[in-house]
Amino acid sequence: MRREHVATDEFRMERGDRPVLSLLFFSVGGCVGLLVARGGATLQRLWPGVLRTQIFVTAMVVTGVAVWRVKGFHQLDDPLLISVSLLIPFAAAMLTRGDRSSGEVALESWAVSANSGYWVVPVAAAFSGNAGTMIAALVVVPTTLVNMWWVVLLRGDAPRVQRRVTSWADFSPLLATVMGFSLRFLHTAPASTAQVLHWAGPLLAFSGAALVAGSLLHPHNVAVTATRQSLERAVWLTSLRVTYCLLLLAVASSKPLRVVVVLTALSAPAFNPIQLAVLYGYRSGVVRSAIRWGWVLAPFGLLFAALLR
Repeated sequence: MRREHVATDEFRMERGDRPVLSLLFFSVGGCVGLLVARGGATLQRLWPGVLRTQIFVTAMVVTGVAVWRVKGFHQLDDPLLISVSLLIPFAAAMLTRGDRSSGEVALESWAVSANSGYWVVPVAAAFSGNAGTMIAALVVVPTTLVNMWWVVLLRGDAPRVQRRVTSWADFSPLLATVMGFSLRFLHTAPASTAQVLHWAGPLLAFSGAALVAGSLLHPHNVAVTATRQSLERAVWLTSLRVTYCLLLLAVASSKPLRVVVVLTALSAPAFNPIQLAVLYGYRSGVVRSAIRWGWVLAPFGLLFAALLR
């Protein structure tokens, strides 16, 4: 009994310092991104390389380690259900695509999806400790498969021609998933890997905020106009995700899971699409509207996550 009591106290202490740390890292990252956005033509030219480096590092560290730490495939049951929130808006966007290319539809769908890596993971870490971090990180596993399908569409229809060598970075999340499962079958993940996920939350908050701020103010995206029609489309597609996740919340079986579901429903806007618009050359008003107005949901997600902790 005493051991359980001590463990619980440690867990509470761990959760107690996470919100402050994540918020601090997120704020500093945003400031760094704003400075980068004003860094001149040379830095803007190097920005795609910075983005791809971040994609690669994040995939290898977070996705790879999370998969390696999977103890049984049953752990993926809830993440699979959460990942369906990607497919519902995508299906709706496809049915109403009009003259949009498949790549643009994929980018729109990504823009209205939850910010799984750079928001849900660090905030879940802040409010539910390693248990929430693990669930949030595992959600990235099935969503990676959907995201990589979208990357295929994005690269195929990209206004800016993509060099073949860049596919190594663009598809690195899928590579990390394969490597993680391979390591799992070869050897059980050492206990020290838990510390990787422990620090992944705050570090992702820093890098994600820096990259989205720099990409949002990149000249390529600044030139895109967000119209009323693009805002209405973004709101409609987002509402499909929110509705599905709130229904899923009714059957969530644990506090950490409920925290992750709430944060997925009421998430900050996805950071990747505004960056991918720079990489691939897309000019989407829906992406601009989503990254600007998607923040309206985030305070409600934080509030409900705090109530559930």
